[in-house]
Formats: sequence, structure tokens, C-alpha cells
Amino acid sequence: MTWNAQWYASAPAAALMLLIVSGCASNFDVLPEKMGGLPESAPARPAEAYTVPNVYEARPTREAKPLSTEEQKKLESDLVTLRDQQKNLANPPPPPPPPPPPAPKAAAKPASKTPAKPKKEAAKTAETKKKEPVVPETGATPPKPLN
Repeated sequence: MTWNAQWYASAPAAALMLLIVSGCASNFDVLPEKMGGLPESAPARPAEAYTVPNVYEARPTREAKPLSTEEQKKLESDLVTLRDQQKNLANPPPPPPPPPPPAPKAAAKPASKTPAKPKKEAAKTAETKKKEPVVPETGATPPKPLN
């Protein structure tokens, strides 16, 4: 390709780049609405869109007076109480532990789990019981709490 052919081929791309870049800086409010401008009902732009604060201007004086020491102490105590209230609402104290179970009453002798035996067997068991050492029966131990 010759130099002229390359230039003619890149001309549309360069024109498109210029159109894109110039589109960022243009004001579309001067164009008619059909061409992409702002409608007539749109509010007008302010006269000075970009104002820079004057560095040399004196600062305005405050209208509110500073707090006195009593007012400041009262305000601090109010803030502390509010903070404590919010902390208590967010983290309530744990519930009290449940009361211990009542002590078991001394129960009578537990009923025998074996069925009634004939008299002969009862006499044999009575003799064997005499030979066994006597161990005092203790009441059932109360269940231990899980917590």
C-alpha cells in the first residue's frame, strides 16, 4: 500500500477519535432537542458552575456560644448513661440459675422386684440372708444437675 492509501484508510478512525474527544467538551444545551440537546423544560445552568472559595476572605464568626463547664459535665454524664443503657440493651445479663431440686424424702423399703416365692424357697433364702453381712441400705442419690 502506498502512503496515500494508508492515510485515506486511517482518516475515518482519526475523525471518529476527534468526534469522541470533542463530544466530552461540548455543551449539548445549545443543540436542538432532536439532535441530542437538552429539552426546553430543563432548568437553566447557574451562571458560575465552578466557584472557588476565596482564600483571602475572613472566616465568619460563630453564632453559637461554647459550653460552660457545668453544661459540658452534664452533657458528658448524659452521654455516659446513654452508652450504658445501649450496652445493657445489646448485652442483657444472663438469667439467674434455676433453683436446686427439692431433697428426696426418706422412702419406705422398696418393693421386691422378684415374684413371690413358695415357702420352702423363702426359708432357704432366709437362712442365706442370715449368713450374708448386713449392709445398710441407703436412699437413692438425688440426680445431679446438668448445668
